[in-house]
Amino acid sequence: MPIPHSTTAHSTQLSRPATLEVDDPAPEVRLPDLMGREVSLADLRGNKTLLLFWSPECSFCREMLPGLKKLEANRPAGIPEILVVSEGTEEDNLRMGLRSPVVLDNEYAVEDAFGVAGTPSAVLVDAEGRIASKVILGVEEVFGLARAG
Repeated sequence: MPIPHSTTAHSTQLSRPATLEVDDPAPEVRLPDLMGREVSLADLRGNKTLLLFWSPECSFCREMLPGLKKLEANRPAGIPEILVVSEGTEEDNLRMGLRSPVVLDNEYAVEDAFGVAGTPSAVLVDAEGRIASKVILGVEEVFGLARAG
């Protein structure tokens, strides 16, 4: 039986063993965006990318939304590209009004590949497609990783 996926940073659940280490090649991300086009993490090579694991139903994600929109609108130099890996419907994700690309992972394949246990979570991938941080969980932690990028 699969481990249930949390939509809060504070829920308790079984944790998956971390199989990815910093400097490991990032697992391939190939998911549909909100318009049905396939997006690949490889398409973003050449730039640092923050994979932001998200759910429109997550109260912590909704709390984070105004700050994320502000970051997208006024991106300081050095901030990584953001790829939102979300669950839910196209409509729910479009309503959030994010500028960053959003891909849908309702089967949790990418979350599982990266060892993500809840939302919001993030991991930094370097310009060469290697893991550049541990997976972090929580609103402030995600913003801290984005700023440190």
